[in-house]
Formats: sequence, C-alpha cells, structure tokens
Amino acid sequence: MPNVSRMDVRNQLVQELDALTDEQLNFRIKSNWTIGEVCDHLIKMDHQVLLTLQYTLTKNKEDEAPIKPIERALDRSIKIEAPDIVAPNPGPFFKTTLLERLQQEKQLLDEEVASTEQDRLDKQSAKHPVFGRLSLQQWVDLRTYHEQRHINQIRELKSDPSFPNA
Repeated sequence: MPNVSRMDVRNQLVQELDALTDEQLNFRIKSNWTIGEVCDHLIKMDHQVLLTLQYTLTKNKEDEAPIKPIERALDRSIKIEAPDIVAPNPGPFFKTTLLERLQQEKQLLDEEVASTEQDRLDKQSAKHPVFGRLSLQQWVDLRTYHEQRHINQIRELKSDPSFPNA
C-alpha cells in the first residue's frame, strides 16, 4: 500500500496545476508530453482502471495474483510506453476542463472501489500491460504510484529553463 493516500497525491496534482495558465498546460518541451497531455493520460488511466474493475467484477471469478512490486512505477528512469488506449490526445487543453475531468473520473473510480467488498478486490485479478496479473486491489494502489510518477514529470517540465513563466 502506498505511504501517502490517494487524496494526498491528487491534492499534490491539483496544486501543481493550480497556478498554470492554459498556455503553460499546452507548452511542449522537446518531444515530451505537455502537462495537459499528462493530465489527459491520467484521466484515461482512471477510466481504464474503472472499466477493468467493472469487467473483472462481473466475471465474479476468483483468480488470485501474487503481490507485485508496483512501487517501481515511481522510477522514472524506467521508460514505459503508454498503450494506445491511454495515450493522450494532442490537445489543446484547458485547465478548468482538465480539473473537472480529473475529479469526475476519480470520483467514479473511488465510488466503484468503495462499493466493492475488500475480499473481492484481493481475490480477483486482471492482466496489467506492464506488471502482468495484478489483484484488483493492486490495480487500485497502482493509481497512486502512477499519479505520483506523473506529478514528478510535471515538476520536471515546470523546472525546465524553457518553460514559460506565468
């Protein structure tokens, strides 16, 4: 389980976005994603995790998976290509829309998790494109690590000398 809560990490993300302009959200440094694209990716990830949970829970089949080292998601030296289904759209993005979409997807996923018995999250699993088969609980926990990874990416982008000041 992550050392920080899902809410703490989401608050960090919102703080990183809070003072940004739409121009800054859409500013591209070299071949990196823009901050807006990072957020679009996070929105799509929450949606895909929700769909994965819903689909797996409807099968109602116990298929336990061994605990995997999902905290490796924090290691930005390991480059991971986003699957097409969660690759960001090219934008442009608008801060108010991104913040609304981030909140909406998080809420939907959080509601699904809250309404699911812990035993089912622990004993049912689904294949993850990077880590292989994960329990649904590890899918949920991975959200926090994944979002922290991208908060670190946003901070790197904001600290680049070519990043425009507000």
